[in-house]
Amino acid sequence: MDNLTPSDLFSPSKARQQRAQAQDWAHIDSWLSYKYAGRTVPTFERNEETLKVLRELSMANERANEERTVMERLEREALKELDEVPRNEVDERILSRLQASLTPEGEQALNALASTAVALNLPTANPESIAHALIQHTTASQNLTNQLQHIHTLQSYLDKQQALLRTQLHELQTNPAFATPSNLQRQTTEQTRQVKHLRNKIREHEDKLSSLQSSQSRNMTPGSKNVGSAEAITDMLEQQKALDELRERVEGLEKQVGEFGGLPADKEAARKEVGKLEVRLDELRRRRDELFEGLVGQ
Repeated sequence: MDNLTPSDLFSPSKARQQRAQAQDWAHIDSWLSYKYAGRTVPTFERNEETLKVLRELSMANERANEERTVMERLEREALKELDEVPRNEVDERILSRLQASLTPEGEQALNALASTAVALNLPTANPESIAHALIQHTTASQNLTNQLQHIHTLQSYLDKQQALLRTQLHELQTNPAFATPSNLQRQTTEQTRQVKHLRNKIREHEDKLSSLQSSQSRNMTPGSKNVGSAEAITDMLEQQKALDELRERVEGLEKQVGEFGGLPADKEAARKEVGKLEVRLDELRRRRDELFEGLVGQ
């Protein structure tokens, strides 16, 4: 309930969602405290994704406990029924005579054969059946061992990738080089104003230069020897030089403004860009979990 904002107080759906999350976290905290049995519970990030995973893990653990309880009860009932079954006196007499006739080595071999058949859950103590069952169990054990080793390798790789992503995210959040300048909006506005002013100046000088060229063209005739006074030529050269300088300045300012083109002018909008990067990180993390679950399923 501590996460409720003033706007949530006027939204019943958000308030219910916050209460449900608070109850889920209380259940998870109680379950973790019970599992760690007095030890300190490791710290972890409390978000919706972590809550979902822990809730599923808690439910799976509860189902496993229930299944184990049922199995234990069934085993006790089965043993009780076996104890209550009346024994055949003829079979007991034959078994007693057989055990009395066996050597210590033979009795030990018979017990080993029976124990192996029981351990392998076989209906018969046929040596051939026991051999096939042992081969199957050995093959399954080796396959499981290989898969477990592969899963450990994959988990190590995913842990490294997660650590790398967290490092990159921390760099994006803490490095001043990626922070939005506090005066970015003022700088952008000032540079935009300067660009507009310089463009107007360029147009004024271009108009003056065009007017001078037109005036010079009207004053000159094919047979005229007057090609323009030295003052007019000097003035034109100065105007051209000033025009070139203004062009270079405008191009420089446009280049500076272009460097900020990737960021919004508003500070809140720039923060949203960082939020998009965090969303992208969450997508990569979910993709990592999906890959991991797919490999475990194989």
